[in-house]
Amino acid sequence: MKRVLKRVLVTRPAGQAQHMMTLLQQAGFAPVHQPALIIRALPLAPADKRHLFDLDLFHAVFFVSPNAARLGVAAMADLWPQWPVGVHFLAVGEATAGVLREAGLEAEAPAAGFNSEAVLSLPCLQSLSEKRVLILRGEGGRELFAETLADRGAAVSTVALYRRECADEVCWPEPPVDAVLVTSVESWHCLQQQAARHLKQAPVIVAGSARIGDEIRAAGYDNLLVAASPHDEDMLACLIHKTG
Repeated sequence: MKRVLKRVLVTRPAGQAQHMMTLLQQAGFAPVHQPALIIRALPLAPADKRHLFDLDLFHAVFFVSPNAARLGVAAMADLWPQWPVGVHFLAVGEATAGVLREAGLEAEAPAAGFNSEAVLSLPCLQSLSEKRVLILRGEGGRELFAETLADRGAAVSTVALYRRECADEVCWPEPPVDAVLVTSVESWHCLQQQAARHLKQAPVIVAGSARIGDEIRAAGYDNLLVAASPHDEDMLACLIHKTG
């Protein structure tokens, strides 16, 4: 018989959890929000501003997350009263694409996968000889995307727009939760540092991807479910599958 899960801990950063909270409530869960991460915007170095000023010289601009899209659009808007034409604005998934489209950009995103590997399959990134690609991301992001583009002949530039930091304190809710949603490797590390004892007691941890799940499993946790992606709808679908 499946375990009935009711109280669900959402660990997305402040300002990014409301949609997930609403979906959970509509599905009959009792969501609780406790951010594991703080997203801290970084000042732009002169070289970073130059890349944004030269936006029309790039074949493609890749936004690795909704945070990158929000901060990137704000920085670009200061320099571009009208968006340049002929640039492929690429989003890692639909949540990121939605931010770009709200700003008036024609965003392209993979139909499935919602990660760097899926973006690399887009037609506009297959033939890159003598083309420039700009990556807008957080500090210390994965290098797979940039390395693959370089292998395909692209000149790759990156701009770090934000830094992920552990929340100053993770206040574990009372009464205890039945499930914990983990949507990034960084948030998992922060949770482990500050709330390992509580995590061990949680009936279910839902990982937002196989990569996140591997990190959780390697830390010795077997109370694990793995969603198709970190997107809210996929996290909810995975959780509902365990409910009955």
